[in-house]
Amino acid sequence: MYKRPKEKLNLEEAKEKALNLLEFRAHSRRELFDKLRRFTDAHTANEALDLLEEAGLINDSEYAYQCAHDLMELRFFGPNRVKQELSRRGISPEEIEDAIFRTEEETCAPEERLRYLIERKYINSLGDEKNIAKTINSLFRLGYGYDMIKNTLYEIKEETEVESNGTQ
Repeated sequence: MYKRPKEKLNLEEAKEKALNLLEFRAHSRRELFDKLRRFTDAHTANEALDLLEEAGLINDSEYAYQCAHDLMELRFFGPNRVKQELSRRGISPEEIEDAIFRTEEETCAPEERLRYLIERKYINSLGDEKNIAKTINSLFRLGYGYDMIKNTLYEIKEETEVESNGTQ
């Protein structure tokens, strides 16, 4: 079991600790600050992070974009859930909006992502009202707006009915 050092870390040691944390994965400034605070005072933690920021090793804007991209493209999170996750990680609201905008501009609109998700994962759950309600709740938890979910489900249902009437 790891024991906390009795002495507070000095500036150089705090910087090393932050670099060690960055070796494993990217962090926001606030995440690193919170972790460094366990080992040193706020002033020393801020100084160490300022040095890393000047060196270009901490960039909340780029971190927010990378996270937003991964959350939207790999985990199919909607914009609301992405905002929540990035906010929890200490990213400013302006940087969050910018990251979501950049990601949607580069990839696809949330409506398209939602449609793809429904067609891939939930299409067989749209048979009865109980399963539709479960699907809506699940998609809402993923961060898609209620109106967007209802509209997309309505469009898919309409297309499915047209296809089934056309094949008979």
